[in-house]
Amino acid sequence: MRSFSGISSSLAFFALALLIIAGLFLSVPLLHAQEGSQSSIDDLFDQPEEETEVEEAVGDETNDQSEENASSEPVEAEANDKVDIDELTTSPVKFSGSVNAGVGLGAGLIEWPGTSAADGQSAGELMRYSGFYQTTATVKLDARPQPYLRFYSSLQTTLNDDAMSFDALVIKEIFVDYTLADTVFFRAGQQSLTWGQGRLLGNPANLVSRVSDGVALRSTLPAGPGTLNGVIYSKKSWLDDGYAKHNPKAFAYAGQWETTAGPLSMALAGHFKIDDDAQEDIGSSLSLSVPLGPVDAAADVVGHWARHNPANPPWKPAEWQAMGRILWENSSRSWTLLGEYQFDSTVEAGSGHYGALALKTPKLAGSDWRPALRWKHAFQDNSGELVAGIGGTIAPKLKMSIGVPLIYGAYGSFYRQALEDSTTGDADEDDLTPIDNVATFLLSISLSFSF
Repeated sequence: MRSFSGISSSLAFFALALLIIAGLFLSVPLLHAQEGSQSSIDDLFDQPEEETEVEEAVGDETNDQSEENASSEPVEAEANDKVDIDELTTSPVKFSGSVNAGVGLGAGLIEWPGTSAADGQSAGELMRYSGFYQTTATVKLDARPQPYLRFYSSLQTTLNDDAMSFDALVIKEIFVDYTLADTVFFRAGQQSLTWGQGRLLGNPANLVSRVSDGVALRSTLPAGPGTLNGVIYSKKSWLDDGYAKHNPKAFAYAGQWETTAGPLSMALAGHFKIDDDAQEDIGSSLSLSVPLGPVDAAADVVGHWARHNPANPPWKPAEWQAMGRILWENSSRSWTLLGEYQFDSTVEAGSGHYGALALKTPKLAGSDWRPALRWKHAFQDNSGELVAGIGGTIAPKLKMSIGVPLIYGAYGSFYRQALEDSTTGDADEDDLTPIDNVATFLLSISLSFSF
């Protein structure tokens, strides 16, 4: 174990103070996702960022950290173990990157024929055809001049098809890592961070969802039989609200304690931020995860309190959500099934019940073509979304994907309204699906490689 005799007492005090502040806002729990079984199926079960990969209409990235982040933070396999920095080595500056480009065609119905919303139009009159193309390039720099010190940055640009030019480089992540006395890990800068276990229907336990919108300082260290994570962060809009940059009200504070006891994993998390209406936003979450034979079961319970508008009785949260999830894979992982349920108390009359299923089948005839299916349903109004897709390699680094997204439910119902909101709000330039169709056939070809 390496000893750093030169560490000043003020730096040690700062580390302790950060973790105490985070701990003050720690209330009920959150469980960290089991990376072993989950990481292999993340591409199936999360919402897609780019519809060029139509197969990924049933999945996307959901790691608790970005791939590059995960390799730099101390691994807490045993909560009481210190980080063995001697196992790390210094490395020269590394440049890497990735390119994703895709083109595709879509044909779909803007309304179901025969419904009142179709207004008597025939299927041919309700058909719409579209084409799309997209290119995204990412460049990364990674430097570790000392075993305890690291700098990382990720820059990205995307083709703007309206201006037919590439947008200015956007900073996706830029941070510095520092490990103090082989034990306490720090990360400072713009970074990605995700808590919570929701994958199909959103992630209500992700109390730190806004971290990537600003700049954060976070720390990790052993704490009793588990690990304590503390986060302090801010973003531009909070400073624009009139708070000075040194005002504590311009920052949010979060903490998470996670531990494992036998097969059971548990985490507690809390979050505090004064919102735009000067109401204290106090969020907390409790998460559990346990294997039950071939099935991994997980659950999150999330509560939010507003001190200036308390519920009656006062110990009851003003809002709360619950999430349950089961994951099954066969021994060869050729079959994968994920089921999820969520309840949201903010929906009137206690009717905020949602369910989802996702299925990934074996590859076809020894190829890498693999079908996938995702279904979401809102019980409150019997609306939903069904996506079937298949994709595979047609040439080196070249992939073809075919997908059929379907939306059902009455006009104005939850999933139909979600479509309408998505087309009347700010458009996502990376979303290539004609999402306001109730039924669509998509065909895309994408080129993807790293260097």
